[in-house]
Amino acid sequence: MSNHNLTHITVTPDAIGLTDEVKGLYLESFPEEERRPWESICGLIESGAPFFKFVIVRSDAGIAGFYTLWRFPQALYVEHFAVMRSLRGNGFGSEILTEIKTQAGELPVVVEVEPAESSSEAVSRIKFYEKAGFTALYDFQYVQPPYAKGLPEVPMMLMTTSPLPDIELFVIQLHTLVYNK
Repeated sequence: MSNHNLTHITVTPDAIGLTDEVKGLYLESFPEEERRPWESICGLIESGAPFFKFVIVRSDAGIAGFYTLWRFPQALYVEHFAVMRSLRGNGFGSEILTEIKTQAGELPVVVEVEPAESSSEAVSRIKFYEKAGFTALYDFQYVQPPYAKGLPEVPMMLMTTSPLPDIELFVIQLHTLVYNK
């Protein structure tokens, strides 16, 4: 694996640090039904929520990407993760995931992905996560609740770096804390 000299910067309430470039990457990387309203992200950061973290990843050339994490008692959940389009396919995503797994310690890392049958991009994304050590939970039916009123539920699939002790409990915590359901 190559080393891109990446710096992971946690955005804090006293120095928000969310640039238009980061916001643009967020908006272009996720369809509306799969993203939290931007104002809600800013609100979570401003509140200093101890279980939520927004991290900007910088390389020598500038912003490389970002990710948002939620720390649960039994897992580290990656809500959003994106790499600048111009940097994709060059190992940046793998390096960022390695750092996320380091932050998780012994906890499983969990991501939501679109099911393989939804698009060729979904198939590529699943393969990317599998290569990074994630296992798809094909037999577990999962639906992402709507982020906001008027948005639909989204059929998704969970992937994890190691088995969850209690997947049903994890989903209840996920839906309660992340989606306010």
